[in-house]
Amino acid sequence: MKPRDILRELAFPLTDMAVLLAIIAFWLLAKLAMAAGLLGLWLAGVVTPAFFRYLLLILEARGAARPAPTLGGELFNWVENFWSLFPLVLLAIIVWGEYFLAQKYPAFVAIGFGLIIASIFPASMAVLAITRSPVESLRPAAIVQLIRVCRLDYFLILPIVAALSAILALLAASGLHRFGFELGFIYLVFLVFTLTGAVIARSGASVMISIPDAKPLAADEILTRAESERKSTLSHAFGFISRDNRAGGLAHIQSHIDNSSDPASEYQWFFSEMLTWESKDEALFFGQTYLSYLLNQNERVAAMKLIARCRLENSLFRPLPQDRQRAFDVATELGHDDMVEFLSSLN
Repeated sequence: MKPRDILRELAFPLTDMAVLLAIIAFWLLAKLAMAAGLLGLWLAGVVTPAFFRYLLLILEARGAARPAPTLGGELFNWVENFWSLFPLVLLAIIVWGEYFLAQKYPAFVAIGFGLIIASIFPASMAVLAITRSPVESLRPAAIVQLIRVCRLDYFLILPIVAALSAILALLAASGLHRFGFELGFIYLVFLVFTLTGAVIARSGASVMISIPDAKPLAADEILTRAESERKSTLSHAFGFISRDNRAGGLAHIQSHIDNSSDPASEYQWFFSEMLTWESKDEALFFGQTYLSYLLNQNERVAAMKLIARCRLENSLFRPLPQDRQRAFDVATELGHDDMVEFLSSLN
């Protein structure tokens, strides 16, 4: 990794708007939890899983060279995201181990243990983000495999984070304001995960780490998981759209559909759900892409019904320019005179 690449990665948590907003949001939530007394304990229990899951999602996204995810409400589902608490469990074990060794053995033993754990922690988190398996993230063979694939770039993570931690400690000792120290600390935590993701992306390790065989899911479990993934995707897309980024939101949905084994049902589900929104504009823009899919699949009757449904919502609906002639030909073949008249007026 070249110096300019390192500098770019150091700046990433502060220059990527999604990550920067997440840093500020989690800092504010932590401050609120600390000031809320008994209610703060409940808030901490809700925020902590979301915090670690978001870090793992960032690592995964950076490792796959995808944009950093936005902070969505689905991250605060404690039960669904239980696996994301594993980093907290691991950190608790590390702290206990350090304390035990410091009490029973010379200081250099505890220091050596800490350095070893710190050196493999990013690899363990990377395996967890890739496989979603806490057991796999502790498997020495998987950790060694990842480090071997990443090569020397991996060994830059610890020195970089250690150097920045030392700088932050010096600033704190020199009178850095408390909120500056708190934000700096959260930045360093985020940096561990974003920097690890960048190293993964450079090496291609995310596609080379073996994922353990999954147990077959029952039919109802498959449907439940698919529904959950759809809702999560739609929630993220709504986040983009609510910030006046319709193209980004629709692209996020399209990416989900492109990776699905059943795009037909995905298109239908997303279109139906978007029609329930207060504004139907996004559903109609999505309907244009949906229509292209139906025409490509030669679903002629469904294509005509989709056009009619969209025009019922808004008479100004128009198919994409490249689809108008095909839609006109289908309407002609099926004998839909009203549709033929409408589509002929567009050509």
